Amino acid sequence: MTFTADNALPLRAQRGTTLLEALIAFLVLSIGILTVGRVQSHLRLGSDTARQRSEAVRLGQAELESLRGFAVGAASAGLHSYAEIASAAATIDAAGGYATHTSYRLQRDVEPSTDGDSKAMAVTVAWDDRSGQPQRIVLSSMIVGLEPAYSAALALAPAHAPVHGTFKRSAWIPLFAKDLGNSKSAFKPVAAGSLAFVLDNRSGLVEGVCSGVDPAVATSALTTANLLGCTAGAAYLISGTIRFSFATPPSAEPAHDPPLDLAVALTPTGGTYPLSPSCAAEALKTVRVTVGGGERVQDVPLAATPAFLGVASWSETGDRHVAYHCLVYPLANGRWSGHTSIVPAGWTIGLGPLDRRVCRYATDLDGSGSIDANAEHPADYVDVSTPLAQQNFLVITGTQACPAGNPVRIAGGVDDVFVDTGTLAHQP
Repeated sequence: MTFTADNALPLRAQRGTTLLEALIAFLVLSIGILTVGRVQSHLRLGSDTARQRSEAVRLGQAELESLRGFAVGAASAGLHSYAEIASAAATIDAAGGYATHTSYRLQRDVEPSTDGDSKAMAVTVAWDDRSGQPQRIVLSSMIVGLEPAYSAALALAPAHAPVHGTFKRSAWIPLFAKDLGNSKSAFKPVAAGSLAFVLDNRSGLVEGVCSGVDPAVATSALTTANLLGCTAGAAYLISGTIRFSFATPPSAEPAHDPPLDLAVALTPTGGTYPLSPSCAAEALKTVRVTVGGGERVQDVPLAATPAFLGVASWSETGDRHVAYHCLVYPLANGRWSGHTSIVPAGWTIGLGPLDRRVCRYATDLDGSGSIDANAEHPADYVDVSTPLAQQNFLVITGTQACPAGNPVRIAGGVDDVFVDTGTLAHQP
């Protein structure tokens, strides 16, 4: 085949194309290498900054924990104290013996509270990163100025164990209950009755109700041999006193007028309970008796004579009241709701001059501004999960208002209320 001039022209036009393509490829590759290098530089800077930030947080936390570790409250030579915690600044770097290529600037700002019981603080750790840009972290906290020795009180009570009351028993167990010596206690809600309650010394729950007890056996003489025919079942004990004041105006303290005949009823609400509640009440008087060279004050039945305690004589204090004890068998969730009421016998509850009015002693124990806790003796109990004591009542003339009472305060000008005899209307 013979090539002509016209056929050779395209070949001359294509000369240098390969070189151009190589140059373009080299340019693209260079740009890619430069981009990868720049990304790697940013990654190194970010990684370095993250490490420095982590170290700064650790330094700030260490500073806070060091301040929390004060040994005493007041300033004391050789001891780190709460009083010495104040604003300060420091530099942390290799020159100070700290292994780091960065210089950290630590600033501690402390501001005491107005009452002086605590100090608010902010710990700032600042530094310059690899690129020279300023960085910083701020940690804020509060330190309370309690004496470190108080923390030892946490070890005084064993974990997962209820606090013991008098005689190393649950505080819910009445003082006069007889310790049976087998981690149980018992008492008769009516001195001359044939019923006795058996309670667990640890929890204070009533574990059994024993009938057929000899009426002549006092609570102080009860033994396991006296407690036969007992019905088992966990129940909460609700107890208190009922006092009487028919003066004009009535007095919440003292209130020692002769008791009226009555009964106490407990009405549960909010479900079907395994057993019906039961209540027992007895009129009592308080006497002062000398036994074994010592004097004690004790409640005895209203009609009792010194022979009841096996003594030749006693002196009456003039106190008269009714003591009541109710048993409530809770729902499956261990709680109950409901209310207690006084059931008159031979007299009426109302607002007339011949009627009587029932008030309840109630105190805002938690400072919430209302009687809303079960222990405060509300009109209606809600979700009770413990025994309740000191759920007391006052009976007055129907035309009178329930007395507000006068809180008795601790001597010495302390504002904490020690005793509050205030009452609220309960029936009607």
